[in-house]
Amino acid sequence: MKRTSTVLGLAAILTAVGGAAAAQEQSNPYWSSPVQQDLAGKLYPGFAALLGESGRVRLLCPIQADGHPYLCEVVDEAPRGLGFGAAARVVVASAEVGAARRDGVVVPSRIQTAVRFRMPDRRAPYGGWTGPEPTPATLALAREMVEERVGAEGLPPVYREQMLDGLDHDRRAVVTPWLDELFPRDAAREKAVMAIQMARLFDEAQLRRLRAGAPVDWPSEAEFLAACPDPTPADLAAMEELRRRYCERYECGVDAMAPVG
Repeated sequence: MKRTSTVLGLAAILTAVGGAAAAQEQSNPYWSSPVQQDLAGKLYPGFAALLGESGRVRLLCPIQADGHPYLCEVVDEAPRGLGFGAAARVVVASAEVGAARRDGVVVPSRIQTAVRFRMPDRRAPYGGWTGPEPTPATLALAREMVEERVGAEGLPPVYREQMLDGLDHDRRAVVTPWLDELFPRDAAREKAVMAIQMARLFDEAQLRRLRAGAPVDWPSEAEFLAACPDPTPADLAAMEELRRRYCERYECGVDAMAPVG
């Protein structure tokens, strides 16, 4: 009888422990605040935009605490080499997550997500201005300011860097000579384009404030691109030839809305 009572007592203890384990409260990680949807457009890699390429990225994010997921790992990126993965990590970091918990205590976990970069249907990454055109006085002032700031040499070399934005460094040696051939530097045209952009984006009073060094509300990069003059037929032909050469050598033509691996 003593042995039987001991076994029954042990069974009761095991049952109690099992019941306590089953009663544990556990929650999975979750998105407490979504990503900023407009960031994918604002962070669109410049060279991918020049090609008219869309992209998609799958990320796996380790979650150690509530907050922004800053340490996400790119586990699938298509096409590779254009900077979509790096841009996607910044996009996802704009969201907030709630950590997994067991009995109210944070436990390490992971959460998966996807970011899609979809090019508009238009054929160029710039142009398409729909706002009012500047007055002659505003355009004249913008031209004066461009001459003061840029001088006779045109835009600084960073202009070419913007065209190569996001492209892997080992591919730049291949692509840069194509850009030099297809998009030769033209200082007069560069200054004319900059003046049109400024005159479209700032009125005369704002330009005078800007000239005096006073603060003004600065447009986004997307707004600057939209304020560019529409591409000429020669520009469009150069973009098509650039795409043809690049896509013969590297991956292209990804459907941004296809399932992510």
